[in-house]
Amino acid sequence: MGADDYPFYKDLRVRVVDRARREINAKTDLAFDYEEIKTGRKVTALRFLITKNARTDTPDALRDDPRLARLVARLKSHGMAEDAARALVQDHEPELVEWATADLARRLKGKEKIDNPAGWLRKAIEEDWRPQPTLFAQEQAHAHETERDADREREELEAKTANRRKADSAREKAAIMAFIDGLPDDERQALEQGFRDHLAGTVPAMVAARFKGGKTWCADPIIRAVALAYLKVTKVGFSPKEPTHA
Repeated sequence: MGADDYPFYKDLRVRVVDRARREINAKTDLAFDYEEIKTGRKVTALRFLITKNARTDTPDALRDDPRLARLVARLKSHGMAEDAARALVQDHEPELVEWATADLARRLKGKEKIDNPAGWLRKAIEEDWRPQPTLFAQEQAHAHETERDADREREELEAKTANRRKADSAREKAAIMAFIDGLPDDERQALEQGFRDHLAGTVPAMVAARFKGGKTWCADPIIRAVALAYLKVTKVGFSPKEPTHA
């Protein structure tokens, strides 16, 4: 099997990994399962879990998997011998057998003449007559998957940016209020008056009118932004990075 035989993970899983698991678990004294390891939402690796097969009686995959038993019954209903039906189900992925039986039923319902339904099913399964996606369709699917991955990465980045801004805002508010609350009353009142005068010359009157001292240092985002710049320039020792006291 070459590296390019199965460019899509679903095909590799269905046609190689799941088939091998069914055969090994049914026919040997070992059993294995696997876990999908994902990067984001994309499967990038498989972790195989190998254990001793605890079954003490004769292995029979059909006994343990009702889905496979139903597929054998469908093949037999079209005249296929049980041994041949079991072999086909054992050697091919269930999706392929299901497609073949469904396609045959559709053709027979449409009055298509098929003299040997069992032989038709055998060839359809062994040669995999399912419609194969064109190279263009595969490229389109890959492009869409790449686009979806890019969208998810963008959404994650936007969420991280929003959270960082929220954290920065909370830190700035805490720093401003800790600094203001730590001032003596007379110094705080003088600072508030000086800031009112500063606001009157830097922001619209309707915004400046929202400042009343106290918690209103941080209630409005515009006022908070002006306050940060004002305190950095006028008050030595003020830092918006961490709450600080005068």
